[in-house]
Amino acid sequence: MEEPHLVDALIYCDMTTPTTAPARIVEIVGRYGPDSIVGRFIRGAEPDIHAATQRVENGLSGAVTA
Repeated sequence: MEEPHLVDALIYCDMTTPTTAPARIVEIVGRYGPDSIVGRFIRGAEPDIHAATQRVENGLSGAVTA
């Protein structure tokens, strides 16, 4: 976690390619089941996932394009 912006970028890429973070979470829970360890983990991590994707999207919206 020495580079939190890189962690955010990795989470963003994992959770939004080629979908959205909410849809990806639903897909993961559906694949593993809500009571599986993966399902419980992803649901518990959901607030952090959404926060990370929002930080990246905020950064992208403020980025200057050439």
